[in-house]
Amino acid sequence: MNFLKIGEIASRTGLSARALRLYEQRGLLQPCTHSVAGYRLYGPAALQRLMQIALLRRSGFTLAQIGQLLAQGELPVRTVLAERLASLESELTEKHRMLQVLRNVQRQADSASTLNVDELLEHIAMTQQLNVDLSDAQRAAMLERAEAMGKDAVSAAEQAWPVLITQVRAAMDAGTPADDPTVLALARRWHALVQAATGGDPEVNRKIGEAYRQQPEAMAAHGMDLDMFRYVGAAMARAGLSLS
Repeated sequence: MNFLKIGEIASRTGLSARALRLYEQRGLLQPCTHSVAGYRLYGPAALQRLMQIALLRRSGFTLAQIGQLLAQGELPVRTVLAERLASLESELTEKHRMLQVLRNVQRQADSASTLNVDELLEHIAMTQQLNVDLSDAQRAAMLERAEAMGKDAVSAAEQAWPVLITQVRAAMDAGTPADDPTVLALARRWHALVQAATGGDPEVNRKIGEAYRQQPEAMAAHGMDLDMFRYVGAAMARAGLSLS
């Protein structure tokens, strides 16, 4: 039987000797024997096992999952496949969302102009979408409110948010207490803007708040974070206001 040294099998498979040693450390691959000089030697069985590992790695499985799959247990196979499918579905959803964001950026950007990195980031932030699990009735109600407000009022509200967020951030950074009159005034404006958009529906307010907490990238794109939510929430409580 012809055996291959670690360098030879690495060259034949396109994998590095370092990867082979890692697989051996994880118990996924073992040399068939050793030479008199102590070199690892791999035969057909090891080569087949290595091809299986490489195929599973390209499919996105972790080394721990590969170990379970190669153990040939029926339950681990089903469990690991379910975990990988769920992970892929999540990745696809996120990539689809980012694809839509970048397409929006492309439509907004002048095709004849160039964008620097800061401008590109600003465009992405402006088109960042928040995925909220609203019912059809809740979405229709929000659309009706927007139409009733009119285009100018909606535009004014959209322009008011970045200014308000910046002011709240400045108050936070300055260490201004949540019960300070200035912060209370900011909290009242925050409350009013939210109520104008949601009509004061506590379920819609809850869903939007939960969506932001579950999508920190969307929150960050608008200059917000959980500390800001807590700060504004504390100020609203001091002002006798609530979104729930």
